[in-house]
This record gives sequence, C-alpha cells and structure tokens, in this order.
Amino acid sequence: MKNNRHFAPANQRLLAVLAAFTAVLIGLLMFPSTPLAAQDTVVPETPPNAENGLLIYNERCVICHGQMGDGQGEQALQAGLQPATLADPAFKFTAVPSVMFDIISNGNMSAGMPPFGQASSNPLSEAEIWDMIALAYSFSTRPSEIAAGEALATELEADTAAWPGLDYWFSRSNEQILAELDSENILGIDVSSLSEEDKLLLIDYGRSLHYTYADPLAAFAPVDLATISGQVLNGSTNEIVTEGEVRLRAFTAQLEELYSETVPVDEDGRFEFQIENVPADWVFLADVAYGDLTFNSDAVQVSVAQPAVELPMFVFDTTTDPSVITIDRLHMIITFAQDQVTVSELYIFSNTASAVFVGESGDFAEGTVKVGLPTGADNISFQRGFGTTLDTFIPATNFMQTDTGWADTTPLRPGAGSLNLLVNYDLPYDDSLLLAHPLDYTLVGGATVIMANAGVDITDSDWVSQGTQSTTSGSFVSYVNTNLAGADAVSLTLDGRPTQTTDSQGNALPVRNQTNELIIGGVALAAMLAVGFFLVQRWRTYPEAETAVATVPRSVTTAQPRKVVRRRDDKTELLQAIADLDDAFEAGELDEAEYEQQRQSLKNKLTAMWN
Repeated sequence: MKNNRHFAPANQRLLAVLAAFTAVLIGLLMFPSTPLAAQDTVVPETPPNAENGLLIYNERCVICHGQMGDGQGEQALQAGLQPATLADPAFKFTAVPSVMFDIISNGNMSAGMPPFGQASSNPLSEAEIWDMIALAYSFSTRPSEIAAGEALATELEADTAAWPGLDYWFSRSNEQILAELDSENILGIDVSSLSEEDKLLLIDYGRSLHYTYADPLAAFAPVDLATISGQVLNGSTNEIVTEGEVRLRAFTAQLEELYSETVPVDEDGRFEFQIENVPADWVFLADVAYGDLTFNSDAVQVSVAQPAVELPMFVFDTTTDPSVITIDRLHMIITFAQDQVTVSELYIFSNTASAVFVGESGDFAEGTVKVGLPTGADNISFQRGFGTTLDTFIPATNFMQTDTGWADTTPLRPGAGSLNLLVNYDLPYDDSLLLAHPLDYTLVGGATVIMANAGVDITDSDWVSQGTQSTTSGSFVSYVNTNLAGADAVSLTLDGRPTQTTDSQGNALPVRNQTNELIIGGVALAAMLAVGFFLVQRWRTYPEAETAVATVPRSVTTAQPRKVVRRRDDKTELLQAIADLDDAFEAGELDEAEYEQQRQSLKNKLTAMWN
C-alpha cells in the first residue's frame, strides 16, 4: 500500500502567503517612540476598562501579540514581524498613552499596523481604544505590584483623593511621571527617600485608580490543586461499571506526556484524581479498559477559575452483527491522467447499535469494516477523517487485504457518522471503463459522482446528471444515483476520451489540479440529497485511533440527563488518537518508523487546529 499522493493540498504555498499578508493587515500594536505634539494630546473622557479591552484583544489582536502578550502570535511569527511585547514591564515604562491612541486609531503600516479608528472597515470607538490602552497596562502590571503600591501609599499616609486625576495619568508615560516625582510634589508625600522601584509601585497604584484593571494572564496561571473526577457508565446498558481502573494522562501543548496516574473505580463507579501545581496548558485525557477494548474520555483542561472538572467515562459492549453498519453517503471523485483515472471514494459509515462493532469473527485484528474495490485497482491508499474537510484526513495504515477486498482493523464505535473514510486508487482508462465494486453494507443516502468536465460522460440511466458547475480553476460535472438502497454493488460506465490529462512528464494539468476543489464543490452540490450526512457530523464523538486499540464514544442511547452525549471537537479526537497511538507503540504493535510518521501527521493536524 502506498501513501496517498492525490490529496496533498495544492494551495499550501498560497495559504502561507495569505497568512503573512493577513498578519500585516490585522496589525500589531507597534508604538513609535516619538510622542505627539502637546496640542495633539488626547485623554479618555471616562476611566477605561481593561476587561472590555481584553475581549477586543482576544478577537482582533491575539493572533499577532499572542495570548500572553509576548508578541508570539501565530501570524506575526509567520510574517516575520515583531509586535510590541505588551507583557514586558519595559513597555509600560516608556509607552505614552496619547501615542498609543494615535497608533491604534490611525495605524502605522510601516510596522504592520493598520488603522483601527475611522479608517477601518470595522472601527473601534474612542472609548474602546482607551480600553485597549488600559489592557496594555494590565498586561505589564501584576496584581501584586498594584497591591504593593497601595500598601506603600497607606504606610506613607498618602491622601489618594488629592492625587492628580484621569487627565494626568493618561497624558504621561511612567518614565515621565517618575521624573516629575523627583522634582514636584505630585502625590503630596515625601518620596525622596524611596527607591526607584518603590516609586514605580506608587505610579502603578496611582494609575490603577483611574482604569478598571483586569489581569489578562490570570487564565494562564498554574492551578494549585486540580480535581478531576467522574463515573464510569456502560453506554450499551446504562449500568454503572464498578470494576476496573481509570488512567489519567496530561499532555503539554507540544504533546509531551508529563503526567500519568491510575486509580480504581469505587462501588459507585466513581473515580477521582487530585493533582497539585497544574500548568495552565496541560490537557487531560482519561481512559479505561473494558473487555478487550480501551475507551477514552473527553479531553479537558483546568484553570484557576475552574480547578475541578467532572469527567464522565463511557464504555460499551461489543457486537459482531454486520447489519448494524450502514453507509450514510458515498461520494466518488474521478480525475483523469494519461491512460488512467484516479478515483477517490468518500464513505460516511454509521454504527446503529449501542455497541462497538468488532468484526464478524469477534476479533477486530481479523477485520472490522469491509471495503470493496474494483478489479485492477492500483496505488491503493486509505485515509481516515477527523472532520468534514480535507485537511482533517490522515493516512490510515491499519487496513488489511482480505479474500474479497480490504478491511479496517479498528473497531467501529457506536453512533451516526462514526467513520469518515477516503479510499483512493487508480484504474487504467482507454476511452471507456466499467467501474464496479461490491457494497458490503446498506447504502441509505445514495451516491454522487463528481469529475472534471473533460469530455467524459456516465452513460448509465440510474446516474442522473446534475449539469456543469463552474469553479475558479475550471468546471466539473456531477451525477447522482438514488437507486442504490439495498444494492450489493455500485456500478457506472465512463465513456469518452478526456480532453485534459497530465502531460508526458507527469506534470499536473488543470483537471488534475481540481481534485480538492472537486471534492469540496461536489460535496456541497450533493448537500440537498445528503442532509443526514451533514447533521450526523454534529454528533460525532471519537475517531478511531491508528492502532488496534478501540477508541469509542459516549452512549447515544442514554436515558438520564447526566448521560446526554456532547459532540467532541476535532482537537479532542486528534489528541485521543495520539494517546492511543502512543499506547500501541509502547505495546509493540507498531514499528518506530511507522509510529513516528503517524504521530507527526496527527501532531501537525492538532497543532494547526489548536492555533
């Protein structure tokens, strides 16, 4: 079996350029050192609110300045830009509020900063710009510094009500105020004996009296004591599982496993973990063995605001009945090369039982979900999907060849749309072709064929043409067959000489380049006949791991509110696949080269989603 070569994203370089360009357009809060002239100085009319500024920041600034205000935003890094490090105390020392206001309002394109004022297509109000400035001070000022400044003012018996007002603090930098403290009686107290550090604490406190402070780094503080607990339930029977052990693991954002602990479940099926000093970026994943399978939980995080998390665990019985499997939808994508066609078939499988399908033999290593292929198929590869877009598919190398075709060796979890499978292969083509292969399961949603508009037709009457659709890179034609319910095979006849192919050196011509767009456009075209396909994606819970260890979802047949299924997102699914892959490697089920290849592929997908 070869790795799939047909679906490498053709637009990666373009996307990289667009990402860099977007970074420049979105802008960085770059502040020049030259202040405005005195007559141009502006000040807020009311005390700014850093809490509101944080909301704006997370929506419009974080991709460049970073969540920590450290200037490490993804798009800034991609574009090679160096945004202001808002969390650096040196920033607040020299930053002049009126200059910040001008740059945010009018931009500084030479530094990659567009205007966010009236020249913007989505302008901020003056009050919102001042809220952003208050946030900038909040980034570089720790709560302990404000508290220390307050304590010092109390010790010196300062009359803070007599201190300068709003206009004073928002027309000067901390550096300018520090110089005035040494020459003028600004605070009404003798500061001559204070160190520069103490004077700056008084300045931090004095400024904080004139804006609503919000600590933007609070969410990233470590948790002193985290509690992760839950109950193990059998999703097939809705019964409490009172035996076994639950393992909890923690992963960093770089997918390093730094914590693992196992505890037994009690007589009520409950378990509890207590972990001290938990970093804010840790992601927790629990698993429990039940029968011959391992079942994973949701991936969860704790925070200072939410140090305790309830983490239910669901296990399932198994079934060997193949009738519980249905094909919700089949999309076939056909492109033409010299003397051959490339076929990609996107299957949406469902398991209608409330049990894990482990294959007809009862041993999933002997095969689970079967896939038929045409005689003469070459360059066969399989990809497993973790979402509904092409960039969420990764190679599935745990398929085995059987006497009648191919079979997955991963148990199929319960639920609608529980497996998205992309099957790719080549067939020889000489002006006509009968493309046919078995269907091992009931096809309930019909089938669609999408192919380049290259002078080739499908001549079978059951396949109804939907006409030609235009795209930015060309056009394609599509056909729909709604008469396949209960059919034991899919069959179609291609007729005609393609007018566009790859050249003799194998360079891709327009038709070959349309593969990704054909899938995206074709699936959209078939949406009216595949409403169920799009709906069931919202119910998806777990992906299969790229191992022989099953990863299975929560029950979809629960009776009590506490057992209602929640949709997992793709980040959770990929993280679980990585955890199962690690287990399989440690158990000797994968060689190191295959393990590293699969793990890197999963990690790349997860990193892209997490960012």
